[in-house]
Amino acid sequence: MKAVIFGLIVLILAIGLELLTHDDSGYLVIGYGQWMIETTLTLAVIVLGLTFIGGYLALRFVSHIGKAPRRLGESRQRRRSSRASKMLIEGLIDIEEGNWDRAERALVKDIAYSNTPLLNYIAAARSAQNQGAYERRDHYLHLAREAVPAATFAIELIQAELQVNSGQFEEALAILNHLRTLDPRHPQPLKLLKSLYLQQRDWDQLLGLLLQLCKRRLVSKEEAHSLEVMAHVELLQEAAQSESNAALIDRWKAVPNRFRKHPKIVAAYVYALIDRNEHDLAEQLLQDTLKGNWSDELIYLYGLVQSSDLVAQLTRAEAWLSQQGDNPWLLLTLGRLAQYNGLWGKARQYLETSIAYAPRSEAYHELGKVLEEIGDSEAALECYSKGLSMATRGAVEESVKFSLPEKAREISLSGSDYTPQLTGPAP
Repeated sequence: MKAVIFGLIVLILAIGLELLTHDDSGYLVIGYGQWMIETTLTLAVIVLGLTFIGGYLALRFVSHIGKAPRRLGESRQRRRSSRASKMLIEGLIDIEEGNWDRAERALVKDIAYSNTPLLNYIAAARSAQNQGAYERRDHYLHLAREAVPAATFAIELIQAELQVNSGQFEEALAILNHLRTLDPRHPQPLKLLKSLYLQQRDWDQLLGLLLQLCKRRLVSKEEAHSLEVMAHVELLQEAAQSESNAALIDRWKAVPNRFRKHPKIVAAYVYALIDRNEHDLAEQLLQDTLKGNWSDELIYLYGLVQSSDLVAQLTRAEAWLSQQGDNPWLLLTLGRLAQYNGLWGKARQYLETSIAYAPRSEAYHELGKVLEEIGDSEAALECYSKGLSMATRGAVEESVKFSLPEKAREISLSGSDYTPQLTGPAP
């Protein structure tokens, strides 16, 4: 198009020249050896212009011919890049649909021509992870680091996250510790460490990490409180598995003062004390805790304790009736304590009242034992039957419940193969 315009300009100039030289066009004589060319100036200008245009077009043609291979290559590259982008989209769709194998194949097929190789490699690594192909996963992440070295920190974070999710805790821990040395203030390694310690059940490390998580505001106060309570409960339960009383006592002493009256933590320690026949210690701890911190679980535990002074224990529990007289857990505990003291009539009254407020399998079982003691075998059998039926159905009459460790159930139902599921009401 440019050549045509240029030609028109030359022709217009030639015509203008012809008009200007119409009266006297002039002559141009060119001689070379024996040769001589004589022509008008106008014709010479026109020929010269056409020769220039022809030369220009010839040079453009030669230039286009020379650039053809490169342009052909660029066109091929654009087509391949377009196909690679299409395969990336298809791979991401397959990932969302859970077609891991097809996604992986799509993501790596034309990755050499992709404009976003980092995205391809990371998505392919996730696809391999979901197929359990951890070696291929790590290979893709290695290629991602080679493709985009500047993204090494982010890629290692992704690798640690995938390793945590696949249970490769030692490998993930090594990467996360390395990342923390590179950037101690980065929040993501801390979050992944929290997830790792929770899955690994490394409660001591979790407790040590919580302080940093709180300082960086990476967990809310409520979540930090719940995690700390859970960690201390788990550590007490682990210490309870040890044969050493010193290990259990040391673990209890390690509990911060602000948690010494938390119902779940106290309950974990009391279960261990009962299992070791340290009933007097358990009774004193429950008594002190319940003075200003009422808890259905703790009052239930109070009924599993058989201290050296059962009369005083029953008297203390009955003193709570004035504030908690309609609490079925307290009434169940009073029924048990009355049994320990051989007060069968009082035990029957407490247990029947507990059932009236909230019937549950364990209360029926205890009432059955009392009825057996007083010689009412038929009524006892009926209570056992009702309790067993409730336990078999898994009936839950109330919306609030708490579960007991198996050891507590063994303690509460000693001498019987009957193991009900305990459920409890809101006070």
